[in-house]
Amino acid sequence: MIVMLKAEHLSFFLNGWALLEDVSFSLERGDCLFVIGPNGAGKTTLLRSLLRLHETGRYGGRVELAGRDAAALTRRELAKIASYAPQDGGAAPPFTVEEFLQLSRYPHIPPSGRLSGADREAVRRALRLTGLEGQSSALLRHLSGGERRKAYLAAALAQEAELMFLDEPAAFLDPRHEAELHRLLKQLNREQGLTVVTVTHNLNHALDAGGNVLALKKGRALFFGPGGELAYGGLAREVFDHAFSVLRHPVSGRPLLAADSL
Repeated sequence: MIVMLKAEHLSFFLNGWALLEDVSFSLERGDCLFVIGPNGAGKTTLLRSLLRLHETGRYGGRVELAGRDAAALTRRELAKIASYAPQDGGAAPPFTVEEFLQLSRYPHIPPSGRLSGADREAVRRALRLTGLEGQSSALLRHLSGGERRKAYLAAALAQEAELMFLDEPAAFLDPRHEAELHRLLKQLNREQGLTVVTVTHNLNHALDAGGNVLALKKGRALFFGPGGELAYGGLAREVFDHAFSVLRHPVSGRPLLAADSL
């Protein structure tokens, strides 16, 4: 199997503080990974460190993307390998949804800057998969929070990289659209071999989707392994310093985690 992502003793330091320290794991092509942990655990810092996106601070350790040293990749080379849908924060870019997706094609566009038929088809496909075809001409700033999250995901899909990093992609989505999103990601992962790394606060999605879990706490990795381990052995309690009850889904029989009331 091809190793798509490998982190060896990855650390990130800012103003003398270790925001991420000594994190190691690897993923093969087609794997899915859920990154969990309490607020401030370093989840977003991890994604940005894997992609070398921090503009200030100091890195430690090594990251390989598709067998190549991430620190040696140009932005265009990195974008051909990995896409990133960040958390929704700050002002929306001054583009329509379709223009935003077209911009995500930049690693494939020649110096002339002209979109090819393949570029336009990738954009159309991403709009179709995310249900945004009817809003392609809408400005990003006019979208709701949930719709904007879908636009960020669509841009990552249009980029057509084999490795996708998603930072809380279900934030602001209602239950129906959240379920649709997770079905889409499961389809892309299982049918097309897309390697997906997702930051999430929904532990039950990690249980349902299978794959692995990386649990962070205070910038360190407490656990890396099968997601099913969340339901047993007190792992969730150790990560979140809170008690959980293990229930069973009334239809599927799969384990579910419910945070105990205080």
